[in-house]
Amino acid sequence: MENTDYDVTRYRTHITRWWLAILLGLFFFIMGIVVFFKPGDSYMALSVIFGIMVILSGIYEIYLGSNSRIQSGRGWLIAAGIVEVLLGILLWSIPAMLFSVLPFVLGFWLMFRGFSSTGYSIDLKRYGTRDWGWYMAFGILAIICSLLILWQPAIGALYA
Repeated sequence: MENTDYDVTRYRTHITRWWLAILLGLFFFIMGIVVFFKPGDSYMALSVIFGIMVILSGIYEIYLGSNSRIQSGRGWLIAAGIVEVLLGILLWSIPAMLFSVLPFVLGFWLMFRGFSSTGYSIDLKRYGTRDWGWYMAFGILAIICSLLILWQPAIGALYA
């Protein structure tokens, strides 16, 4: 059995910036409620709003990756942030084009996030965290939902 004692100072950047993840999550939640109650009126705005949210999420991941003192997984976090910023810029700048491709963009983005979550859960398990299973469950659920959106975009548009 390996030693699971870790130096908390290595994780201080992530621990002190916990409120950024909560703020971003609340923003996603509020935008989801708005789109849920006004889907027809907000499809064009959905592209712009989702683009802004993805840009903010990407900037947050780049920030965490660049300020992390932990070398393991740091490059993947920065790469994920860059991909999300580029995707957000695309969604934000050309909303009219994305009427037909938005389900595919959402499907691939959700798949990328699902694979990232499953990878993070494996890292959490390796570090000895007890609740790593939740990350794994939500990652698998995201992958399943993304496959449903990519397999049948019309059904996926109802859930996206």
